[in-house]
Amino acid sequence: MDYTQLRTFTVVAHTGNLTQAAERLHLSQPAVSAQIKSLEKNLDIQLFNRNAHGMSLTAAGERFLPEAESLLQHHHKLDHFAKSLSERYVHRAGLGLIHPADPAKIARLTQSILQQNPSIHLHIQYGMSDEIKQRVLDKQLHGGFYLGPVKHNALRCLFLENIQYSLICPAGEADNIQNKNISELEKYAWIEMSGVSGSSKHLHQFWAKNKISPKHQIICDYPQTIIDLVASDMGIAMVPTHKAESARNDGKPVAILHNYRQNLPLSFIYPAEFEEDPSLILIKNVVETIWDIYSQSN
Repeated sequence: MDYTQLRTFTVVAHTGNLTQAAERLHLSQPAVSAQIKSLEKNLDIQLFNRNAHGMSLTAAGERFLPEAESLLQHHHKLDHFAKSLSERYVHRAGLGLIHPADPAKIARLTQSILQQNPSIHLHIQYGMSDEIKQRVLDKQLHGGFYLGPVKHNALRCLFLENIQYSLICPAGEADNIQNKNISELEKYAWIEMSGVSGSSKHLHQFWAKNKISPKHQIICDYPQTIIDLVASDMGIAMVPTHKAESARNDGKPVAILHNYRQNLPLSFIYPAEFEEDPSLILIKNVVETIWDIYSQSN
């Protein structure tokens, strides 16, 4: 069984689209199509239905998919084990972080990982939710944090907690905003993160729900700068409540408008193919301990 063809099969199965699969696999579309046809020929079964809308699994393909994924997991585990036999082997782990995650918990997470495996080479990468998600899908990271719901068959998702976001404004504008109809908030400049962030998607949902069409927007991808811009009377923004409270306690002239809140789900995501990877198992176990997942489920 050709491992490369199996991986191509699972990616096409999850994306349902040759073009998207080719982008994920860093191959040309004809190369992806050729691998699928070769696999079907070798197995003597049709795995996909082809139509104008893309590709969908046949009944045989549906039954074959979990077996293929299981084989890929075992292949990855064996590959990792073989590499670990080398005298030059370095145990590496890649972890993706996003700014809304509690810094104190991240510090405990890092400390615990290094305590349990002092020789591990831990590479922590920061990014926005969709950036982390893509790196996880591309197997560049063993796992990472994501803000918002995750629906992708190639990923496993562990819910951790809800992070509360609150609207903040310049301190001098608090009374004016509190006395206005919510739809009038569109008159203010809104400072938001770019579309690859989880918070941006939820902010746009907040606008749609409250019929707000901001006339002015400022895109800023660094949370602390967003708060600084609000403090400088440049506009209003929706930020994690704990960051807003910290800024206010530090003396920044911002007001927290608790009437306007959102709860956004924070999750830990990882590739299904890495289910038995030692690095992932270590990180995932520590994440579950730090976020006290077991008591949440009881």
